[in-house]
Amino acid sequence: MKRTLIPVALALVMALLGCSIPININSNGTPPLIITDTPVPLPANTETSIPTTIDTIIPSFTTTPIPSSTDTLVPPPTVTETPAVSPSASPVPGSNHELSVDVLRNSTYTTPYFLKTVKLVNGSYTEGSGATYFSVQMLEVFAYGDLNGDGKADAAVILAENQGGSGVFESVVAVLNKGGAPHQISSVQLGDRVLIKSADISLGVIHLDMIVHGPSDPMCCPSQAEKQSFWLLGNNLWLMRLTSGQTGVERTIQVTFPGNWVDVTNPFTVSGNVTISPFENTLNYSVYLLDGTKVNSSSLLVSSAGMGTPGTFTKTFNLSGAGITGVVIIQFKDLSAADGSTLALGSVVINLH
Repeated sequence: MKRTLIPVALALVMALLGCSIPININSNGTPPLIITDTPVPLPANTETSIPTTIDTIIPSFTTTPIPSSTDTLVPPPTVTETPAVSPSASPVPGSNHELSVDVLRNSTYTTPYFLKTVKLVNGSYTEGSGATYFSVQMLEVFAYGDLNGDGKADAAVILAENQGGSGVFESVVAVLNKGGAPHQISSVQLGDRVLIKSADISLGVIHLDMIVHGPSDPMCCPSQAEKQSFWLLGNNLWLMRLTSGQTGVERTIQVTFPGNWVDVTNPFTVSGNVTISPFENTLNYSVYLLDGTKVNSSSLLVSSAGMGTPGTFTKTFNLSGAGITGVVIIQFKDLSAADGSTLALGSVVINLH
């Protein structure tokens, strides 16, 4: 063989070998599983990214979603911990590009419970007296972090509303940073006289560490430990994960397959596990569109050694008859037999073709 043909032959052999070697995302050959509650979609520059039409709705987060640990109230994010936020211990610097505590405490909000638009002054608003009394307070527990993937520090604040009675109705409010100005994008009601111990935002997820009412608790005195995680999807704030109980006996629902943002086609199967099997081994599930429309809901059985023990579940869905495509949110709930409250919630977000 001529010397000039040797490099060409070697290149041809290497190309043929490359085509015959499969490449897996995971070293064990299994599909990637999402075991955290982060809403980070697949990177937009990969072949498996979400289509452009969805990229315009779903934020794409970088590995450093907040400016730095010194610029915000959020400690460096960790996978296993939800650190408490101390507003006085880590003040936000005065900047035209940052939402300051003072700005948040003097902003205009639409209250989630009574739907009144009010302007806070130093964190509070009051009007009327007697039967017309109404007040709003911004609580001292809040957090900073990037919620929509634009690299700016947004905020999560807690508003408490009161109409003169004993009820104090609290909500978490997502506030986007629009050039240094606050923009209330969405909110979720938390309950009457719940205790918010701490708040944190990491990788686009709002984490709340709370004490809520158990079935036998008087309204004055909640005692049940609970953790809630919220994602901002489109223009809606979603409760995506809820766990209850003390550490070591915590009720959790974990979706193990498929991972978040995975492309699926009908029919598709969702699998997961629970740390404590629910009453009568029954979980409730619901299927939602991105705008909040519920398209299906029912129940399924958990496979376990008995009520109260760990268990697993599998459910096959077929939404072809409804003609649904795009982003679909599937949630599984463990409901209390005593009062119907949610003891645990797990979710997965898929892209249905």
